[in-house]
Amino acid sequence: MTDRAGWQDAVESELRGLGRDLAVPPASDPIATVRRRLAGEAVGRGHAPAPRAGGLRRRRLGWRAVVVVVAALLAVLIATPQGRAVIVHVFRFAGVELRQGPGPANAPTHAALPGARQMSLVQARRHVSFPILVPAALGRPGEVVVSDSGRVVSLIYRRTPHGLVRMDEFAGHLDQIYFEKFVHASNVTKVEVNGAKGLWIKGPQELMYITRSGTPAVASARLTTGNTLIWATRQVALRLEGNLGKAAALTIASSAR
Repeated sequence: MTDRAGWQDAVESELRGLGRDLAVPPASDPIATVRRRLAGEAVGRGHAPAPRAGGLRRRRLGWRAVVVVVAALLAVLIATPQGRAVIVHVFRFAGVELRQGPGPANAPTHAALPGARQMSLVQARRHVSFPILVPAALGRPGEVVVSDSGRVVSLIYRRTPHGLVRMDEFAGHLDQIYFEKFVHASNVTKVEVNGAKGLWIKGPQELMYITRSGTPAVASARLTTGNTLIWATRQVALRLEGNLGKAAALTIASSAR
């Protein structure tokens, strides 16, 4: 499966559940255009005399034709990558919001999350409401950072065969967004981690932290290191980041306990 096909499959699975949240640009919204035109025609005929039976029949046929046209337009939009790009600009998965397009300009490679505090793994487990998973493939982390009053925990590994590796963990609530990531569709692929769905994102991407109030923490914007793997368990969502390949990332993720 190609990267683009993986992205399209992920988008299609989300269209049904996120239909109400999708934003469609006015200039590219055929339904809105049809509705405005129909509303304008209805206002223009507001004082017209009552139509005869033949007129009613023609109007019914006209409405059916409009429905057919709108359905056809939607089918074309959903069936083509170009159409999906118009309909879907945001894709949410495991507490991370993926946006197509460039992120903040001149994002640095290092930036701390709000309220970041370094502590031991034992202390960190006392400060958070979710289990902290440690990948056996990497062992105990060299650094543990708890941010935003225990909302996010970051395990930092500086001495690995892959260089610097970072694993962010946060409560697995699907209705909350913790990070906003700016990506290109061709860089996203569906994967599986211990039988659960995940996303593999190639290349450095712009990443920004989203606060409890739902607003972006601009000071946290940074360019990620290498590739990223995102997945979730029943209690915790995770993102693994570093200069490692997909196979190595999946091995590390699968060993998290």
